[in-house]
Amino acid sequence: MSLDLLKKELEYVSHKVYQKGFTQATGGNISVRIPGTDNVLIKRSGISLGEVSREDALIVNMEGEVIEGQGKPSKEIGFHLGIYKVRPDVNAVVHCHPNYAIGYACLGMELPLPTVTARKLLGHVPVADVAPSGSKELAQHVTDVFTQYPDIKISLMKDHGVCSVGPTLEAAYNVVDLAEATAKQAFILSQLQANVAVTS
Repeated sequence: MSLDLLKKELEYVSHKVYQKGFTQATGGNISVRIPGTDNVLIKRSGISLGEVSREDALIVNMEGEVIEGQGKPSKEIGFHLGIYKVRPDVNAVVHCHPNYAIGYACLGMELPLPTVTARKLLGHVPVADVAPSGSKELAQHVTDVFTQYPDIKISLMKDHGVCSVGPTLEAAYNVVDLAEATAKQAFILSQLQANVAVTS
């Protein structure tokens, strides 16, 4: 895929994440490997995913240095690059703040997988430990989870959000979409079970 098409896809997926309510204000960040290089395309800091344009996609190297573009890369660039280094199968990372998934993340719970679809497509959704946003500690916690569980497609981030991965941006987005729907279904199921327990 050409660089221009990658920028267009990053813009498109950024808008989808925001429009689905998976993040708020200027939160969340998205990146994708540039094929045939050691560089990554990542959203610049300080702009809402709902307003991202192709000009907001910066090219950075694997040390986080800006190669091309105006502005600073997302402050969470550390775990994006960390995942790319430990997971050569990953070509895209989507980090956002979907509400139901965050509920489980704040409890430090792995995401329940009540449906056959979730069990088949998500498999296992662990939790990365809490640390301040943009910190080296958070980058390490998230990277550690993707190292410890080399087959996972998404991790919850305690008190924070989720981080999903995929071979493409669209695939990484679809994982977030399914994970948030699964979190909502798990919550509904927990309420139904509680009602049954009370009435039985």
